[in-house]
Amino acid sequence: MANLYKGAERRTMLKDALGNYRGTLCELNRLISRNKTNAMAYYDRANLKHSAEDHAGAIEDYTTALGIGLRKREELMALGNRALALSVLGRHKEALRDCSLIIDADPQNKGLLKAALLRRAEMYSRMGRTNAAGQDILAAEQLTIR
Repeated sequence: MANLYKGAERRTMLKDALGNYRGTLCELNRLISRNKTNAMAYYDRANLKHSAEDHAGAIEDYTTALGIGLRKREELMALGNRALALSVLGRHKEALRDCSLIIDADPQNKGLLKAALLRRAEMYSRMGRTNAAGQDILAAEQLTIR
């Protein structure tokens, strides 16, 4: 893998063992301006925006990162985080779609699967689909998380 850092960037941006960038919003903006196809930088910037409650900005960056392509783990996390941001903005059908994508992927991470089921149940409930919500709640309760 090519080294993404040159000079001062090497000192200001840290990359953890999973490949996630750790830095400020300004540093991520700079990294993205230099490489518009860096999905992980968009993903990490989306996480920062999400934490700052910039839900619209987070949705945009998660969508860009997903469009470029992420590793499976980050893809599922981005979908879950985007679903949460969408639900905060009242975009329940879109949030439901993202939760369904996670569930359909049948992730090995049962905690992630349970969260997606419960979030989707919440979206169903908000849309008046109580039977579907109840089915997802039951499925989530039946998961064994180790």
